[in-house]
Amino acid sequence: MIPTRKTDEKFYRLFSTFHAFSEHLTKREDNELRDKYDHNAFCYSGQPTEDELRAALAYQKARGDAFLKLEGYEPLANAFGMECEETVTMVLPKGTDISGWKANPEVSIKTPDFDQLEQHELKYYGPLYGEDFTVRNNRHLREKLTYLGAYLGGKLAGDCYIFASDGYVCMDSLLVDEAFRHQYIATTLVKHIAEKGQERGAVLYLHADPEDTPKDMYAKMGFQSVDKLYEYLCTDFSKLKI
Repeated sequence: MIPTRKTDEKFYRLFSTFHAFSEHLTKREDNELRDKYDHNAFCYSGQPTEDELRAALAYQKARGDAFLKLEGYEPLANAFGMECEETVTMVLPKGTDISGWKANPEVSIKTPDFDQLEQHELKYYGPLYGEDFTVRNNRHLREKLTYLGAYLGGKLAGDCYIFASDGYVCMDSLLVDEAFRHQYIATTLVKHIAEKGQERGAVLYLHADPEDTPKDMYAKMGFQSVDKLYEYLCTDFSKLKI
């Protein structure tokens, strides 16, 4: 198994229970945040049959969950009409020289004020996911994850969270306030996490999704693509081809 997959599974087990659903499907469920797609996906190993997908759809409907998400580490031969998005796992190899990474010496890294953190996420995620979900999601995650805030001029300029296990540190949900763009907020945060990781002998990695992650920037910093997750989401069951 690719080592980061083990760390990712432990991350999800912080929030979700897992149970075998069918021959090719395992169900992940977070009953405290049932409308978070990632925490409530069907993980596939091999191609699910139409009967398996019908059963998964019926299960979601019985729970009152108006979505169906499948994810796995190989593309589906039959996606049942769902579009695929690919999330790349990028690892910073041990021994990478990070001394040349750009950082802003005026930025301080510390645990963010949670009211400021919520307002920061509401500013960007609220219009996309709704204010109620954004607040519930943030409060749910920070119960078990370590958040880091980048402060400049006394204001929260950026934040992310980290999760560490088995010699790996995952950094995710990096968000920089647009008012502080081009001031090396992101690279300062990443460099801080990388330095702490190297001090502990841990390997830093992240997930680069297709929409809002600067893959080119990470590649220039030395991160290498080592894995890929294929994600299929349906929020309109009438579009499923089964």
